[in-house]
Amino acid sequence: MAQHIRRTPRKMPSVRKHGFSALLLFAILGVSVWTWLNISAKNKPAKRPNIEVTLPQPSAGEPSGLEFQLPDLLANDNIPPGVNPTESVALVGEPRRQAPVVGAPPRPSSGPASSPIVIDGRTLDDNRKTIINFTPLPPAPIVGMSRMTSFGPVPAPHKDGRTALGAYAKPFTPKADTKYISLVVGGLGINPMLTRKAINELPGAVTLSFAAEAPGLQSWINQARARGHEVMIELPMQGDGPSEQRTLRIGVPEDNNIRNLEYALSQAQGYFAVTNYDGARLVNDEAALLPIVKYLKTAGLGFVYDGALEGARIDALSRREGLPIITANAYIDGTQQDSASVRRSIQALHAKSYDNVPIGMGFSYPGTIDGVRAWLANKPANIELAPVSHALKSR
Repeated sequence: MAQHIRRTPRKMPSVRKHGFSALLLFAILGVSVWTWLNISAKNKPAKRPNIEVTLPQPSAGEPSGLEFQLPDLLANDNIPPGVNPTESVALVGEPRRQAPVVGAPPRPSSGPASSPIVIDGRTLDDNRKTIINFTPLPPAPIVGMSRMTSFGPVPAPHKDGRTALGAYAKPFTPKADTKYISLVVGGLGINPMLTRKAINELPGAVTLSFAAEAPGLQSWINQARARGHEVMIELPMQGDGPSEQRTLRIGVPEDNNIRNLEYALSQAQGYFAVTNYDGARLVNDEAALLPIVKYLKTAGLGFVYDGALEGARIDALSRREGLPIITANAYIDGTQQDSASVRRSIQALHAKSYDNVPIGMGFSYPGTIDGVRAWLANKPANIELAPVSHALKSR
């Protein structure tokens, strides 16, 4: 049986009580607003009276304070129209020049110009054109001047008789009453920074020599020829120490050396000659040298021996077999590689003999490159550079 729950109704407040509460609330709000308005009125600042100020008027011809201009503190730095500020910049060793001022009368000379820096009787800016100017050589390879091997193309005479020695060497015509020396900077292609330094900072008359296995060898040769340098590649030859796998060496079958030789020659094109890298043992072994010399002659190349061993057999053997060869006279950085020492070595080189063109061999040291440039900037007036191919042909 369902149980019924009885709810007790709540008694609601009366209307009278609600009205009283509302009136009380409005009264409280009204008192609060009135109190706030009175407090705000007491804290409000007093109104300031308007005061008129009359400034004294300047007399006729007298500038007013409002027209006063501040001085231009940068007036001396302003560049007049039509003036090139860089004309006043002097290079090392040059007398200072002053930029002209537009509209100004010529200034009288107050005395001699500042003296240029002089070393060994020559100013530093001498022969600057020799260092800066260059004539690009034609791009390599020349069509018809190579043959294919299992490693790639290697130099070969053209059917019209041209050889790499003649086609890839730097054209050169000696001047009358001028003495010449030749400089070679080698070991390039291994250190990119020094390779770029040699290519870009040395004049085109300096012959550059690259390691046969240098990464990107063809690109380096192309850059060098574009800057006017003739180039050689270096054949790794057996010395007194351990030999690498592709080194030309003694006591191995002839085919081994020919294969390694073809590998080295195929790494790039555009060189007129080769030179040795080491080779203290191989250059005195005629049995091992003979097939190498014959191959180079057939390829139409020349050979520049660094002269590390006096009286090496490679010189006499090459001449007997008809391979164009020349031996360098000295290393310009053999004992010291700083700029000053290299410069002195070159001075000693051109002082030795002028019957032939002396050849100085150097390596890709920073001091070697700087030393060549220092010598060029201060060399005797009657001495000039010739590419080593000229020395090879003239001897």
